[in-house]
Amino acid sequence: MTNMTEIFKQKAVIPFQVIGDPDVKTTVANVVAEAAAGAPLIELALPFSDPVADGPAVKAANLRALDGGISIPEAFDAIAAIRAQTAVPIVLVTYTNIAFVYGFEAFANKAAGLNVAGVIVPDMPHEEAHLFAPFLAKAGVDFITIVGPASPDRTATVVEPAVGFLTLFPALPEPLLGQELGAVHAASALPIVINTASDDPDTIKTLAQKVAGVQLTEAFVGLTEPAEVTARTIKYLNAVK
Repeated sequence: MTNMTEIFKQKAVIPFQVIGDPDVKTTVANVVAEAAAGAPLIELALPFSDPVADGPAVKAANLRALDGGISIPEAFDAIAAIRAQTAVPIVLVTYTNIAFVYGFEAFANKAAGLNVAGVIVPDMPHEEAHLFAPFLAKAGVDFITIVGPASPDRTATVVEPAVGFLTLFPALPEPLLGQELGAVHAASALPIVINTASDDPDTIKTLAQKVAGVQLTEAFVGLTEPAEVTARTIKYLNAVK
């Protein structure tokens, strides 16, 4: 199991992209470039036809990947190709239906075999996490909890069984963000990551000052040149130092 504490000893910038957007070769090259530039953790999404928790840019990325004909086994093959070149920690983003059809236990074992550090399931309610999380735990993969706007009591209930780190989505405006962070901190000592669609270094810096890391939901989506990926990774890492 990946030691998440080590990842978040310094402010983390976490690139995100959809596997197969626009093709597997580009995905592999981009992730290798991000890792080489210093990204401490990378989130990769399995392409899905109805990514209801995502914005227009990420939905478009999913459709581009699917239009290219990628399958879930081919997406896993892409991670294997990445693993042949870098050991950078990877968190896999999927939707419930993908893992359910694949088989929760089989999915967990496959993720472990690819040295995936964690799995995020945006559309899986807290009350249903027990169907999947134990298989991941047995395989040594963290089930990463998403925390949305909620009452302090509900927040405490959601984060109580959490492992790895917590991811806040969406990034609320102040003072709501401060209130949400206060409730999370009161209930858990895990590192907190804020998801943001912004690609503005100043915005990313401001968010990073409040938490352990920032996941860049759209800043790397659609990029096809590893040189640009490298430059952006370095730019955002410098912004949060």
